[in-house]
Amino acid sequence: MFRVTAFTQQAAGAGFYRRVMKRIPSVARRKAGFFPAMILSRCSAYMRRTIGGVFTAAVLASCAGLNAPPKTAIVQQDPATLTQASLKQLLSRQMASPQRDPLFVFYGKRDFRSAWSGDAHAREIARSALARAHEQGLRDTDYNLSKATALRPGAEAAQYDIALTGTVLRYARDVRTGRVRPQDVYGDAELPSPAFDVAEALTQALSTGQLADFFVRLPPSHPEYRALAAALVRYRGIAERAGWPVLSGSKEIALDGKDARLKTLTQRLSIEDAEFAAVTRPSRDQIRDAVKRFQGRNGLAADGRVGGGMIAALNISAATRAEQIAVNMERWRWLPPFEDRYVAVNVPDESVAFMRDGEALLTSRVVVGRKGSPTPLTRSEVTSVVVNPPWNIPGDIAARDLLPQLKRNPNFLASRNMVVTNAPGGDRFGRKIDWKKITPAEFPYAIQQLPGPATALGSLMLDSPNDFDVYLHDTPNKKLFDLTEREVSNGCVRVQRIFPLASLALTDDPMQGMGKLNAALKTRETQRIALDAPLPVYFLYWTAVANADGAVGFRPDRYGRDAPLIAALKGAHLPTRKMAGSDAEVAEELSP
Repeated sequence: MFRVTAFTQQAAGAGFYRRVMKRIPSVARRKAGFFPAMILSRCSAYMRRTIGGVFTAAVLASCAGLNAPPKTAIVQQDPATLTQASLKQLLSRQMASPQRDPLFVFYGKRDFRSAWSGDAHAREIARSALARAHEQGLRDTDYNLSKATALRPGAEAAQYDIALTGTVLRYARDVRTGRVRPQDVYGDAELPSPAFDVAEALTQALSTGQLADFFVRLPPSHPEYRALAAALVRYRGIAERAGWPVLSGSKEIALDGKDARLKTLTQRLSIEDAEFAAVTRPSRDQIRDAVKRFQGRNGLAADGRVGGGMIAALNISAATRAEQIAVNMERWRWLPPFEDRYVAVNVPDESVAFMRDGEALLTSRVVVGRKGSPTPLTRSEVTSVVVNPPWNIPGDIAARDLLPQLKRNPNFLASRNMVVTNAPGGDRFGRKIDWKKITPAEFPYAIQQLPGPATALGSLMLDSPNDFDVYLHDTPNKKLFDLTEREVSNGCVRVQRIFPLASLALTDDPMQGMGKLNAALKTRETQRIALDAPLPVYFLYWTAVANADGAVGFRPDRYGRDAPLIAALKGAHLPTRKMAGSDAEVAEELSP
């Protein structure tokens, strides 16, 4: 409302009176009976055409030339205009860097007009979506907002509008790109952020009436994410129905019908195996097949036996499995859409896959980092295949693993086909260096293992420069691939099927590049074969894996990454964790 005094009326009215009188024909002014009422009528029409009637009541009195005593005239302003002015004032005052804040950008695109105040249907769509945050593995309480009722235009309506918009923007960002940033939870995570202009996306949705579709399209487009979201509902439902039966003991369960726990085992297997659940009276072979399917889904040796490890996996609660699914959904939100062709390592599964157009053209077992030197979460690009590669040993590995050996044996480098590339006086094997005076914290030498049959990188390496110095490569120790648990390396990933993987990287075919690779290998000289185009490689961490049929399998949390992320999603403020172990830990073998 605006209050206009008689003095203001008179000051403003004189000018308006002269302009109005000029618009009235002189003949009309000379006619008898032209009274202030006529002037008032003409002035009113003029005012409606010029300023839209906002101050009409205040100025009409002046136009009429009324000599009323000073008094206050109360004028109603348009509610939308009041709220618009309040929005701009509140936002300008609240934002430290307005031009970069999504909330300010959103309202700026709308000229600070209200987004929700006049649209009850849109408000209901937004509140309904926020109330289902749990479907995305998030907490509904993080997006709670009271329901608006009869908000007064101006500051009150503006404050609610800002609160609802801010909550929607935050929810949209959390669902599309992640509730927390990977580097805020892990000290060894470096992933590209998905591109998402949340302010622009919401602006378009409201302006085109597509708000419901906006919320539907928010989750990542990865099929694995959608499958995990469906599984989350299923596992939470199981947990709410008292979960599944627990198997007692750790001794192997015999499938011959004599073990009292066999009935409990069949009940437990039926909950996650629809094929087995359809069998009324399963035979021993059918039970064994169900056991093998469970083992296959969960990355266990599919031997059909229910030993202690299998029993432990079966006894993990449905509620815990639901939490695992939720944290893996968060990790999926950290990723942009995949390229048409890429390589993906799943560290907990100790496997790698070459993907093209969503199909795995090759899978292979891999060796990953041990707990003291975990394989990081990162994306890099393979630019070349190095045949007969030397290994430039990182300084921290040399200081930790080589220095103790060198202090005991100055000829250690020569025995391992290693040289000091920056040795003083051409002492390439470092025999004259007094290693006992060198401390790990100030290790000054660059050590390289020369190419050869025993080189830790083996015959091939896929060169993908990255800040962590982790690569896909061969190994001379092939027996490691036969192990069930393959956490051996210093962070790099050794690939059992490295040759067909390298061929795919070069030619998009697992065999076509073999001739070139073998020819280069026979020279025993280091050769670098460039790729026609960079090949993205992702080192990822999936402890819940959705299969094509919708079934979910689980993998061991090798580095303890799930617990801090579960806590972060629940709102805990945790210090960034350094995933590597103690600097004093020495690897069982010298390796990348």
